[in-house]
Amino acid sequence: MKLQDCNPFLRAAELQPAVLEGQGARMAYDHRLFYILEGKGLLVLEGEEHPLPPDTLLFFRPGVGYHFRGKLRVAVLNFDVSRSCTHRQKPLCPPPVAEFDPALCFDGTVLSEPQKPVILYNGMTFREDILTLVRSFQRGDAIADAVTSALLKKLLAELLSNREQTDPTRLLIDRVRRHIRMFAAEIRDNEQLGQEFGYHPVYLASLYKEQTGETLHHAITAERIRLAGEWLTRTDHSIEQIAYDTGFSSRSYFCTVFKEFNGVTPGQYRAQRK
Repeated sequence: MKLQDCNPFLRAAELQPAVLEGQGARMAYDHRLFYILEGKGLLVLEGEEHPLPPDTLLFFRPGVGYHFRGKLRVAVLNFDVSRSCTHRQKPLCPPPVAEFDPALCFDGTVLSEPQKPVILYNGMTFREDILTLVRSFQRGDAIADAVTSALLKKLLAELLSNREQTDPTRLLIDRVRRHIRMFAAEIRDNEQLGQEFGYHPVYLASLYKEQTGETLHHAITAERIRLAGEWLTRTDHSIEQIAYDTGFSSRSYFCTVFKEFNGVTPGQYRAQRK
């Protein structure tokens, strides 16, 4: 079914203040939208782990195996994209993958696009629509059904029009870059960075190198040196103080690395810009 032809039926909409965590993947019998309101966790999807910061929006078709880890407060919408099963209003709890019975799916109709799950980070523009859907659904009357169907179709249209921005690898690397830009002086090592983003440090370092062509160590060091250059130019702080403030263990090591990056010592750099 094309998006313009869909007529969604919202079967359930609620806020779940629970820990969404289990022993393995489960599969739902209808479409699911998840919006992460609070907390921090991971989504395990097709054997890969994806971080789930607040304002992440997820879209799954029926029969997709997914597994959450972590303490999360989530808005959950269960729905069909057609009206063929409006007589079946009670949702079914997603069973473990091994117990999933395709015959129990509410509606065999699915959208022609996307064929894979959608993960949209920084989806705060969807937050109000999600919460409005939850509030409207609680009314439980014909007006609420019409309102939620129209609003859900609008939300799906906006979500799918932005799906080119949902590559989780690219978005993860962008988030790591921003984190390095903000906290380079405080990052101890790759292990700390891995913990921050919920990935094994070796995997995160390998992924970063693959996507950017530089190592995490080089990226962090380059940002520290850039910051040191600003402080050398704009402040009268001692070179030793700047070395420690930008995350270097000693003045001598800072001076060595600074010259490797800039071709001059910190003192010469400062003198050239006075």
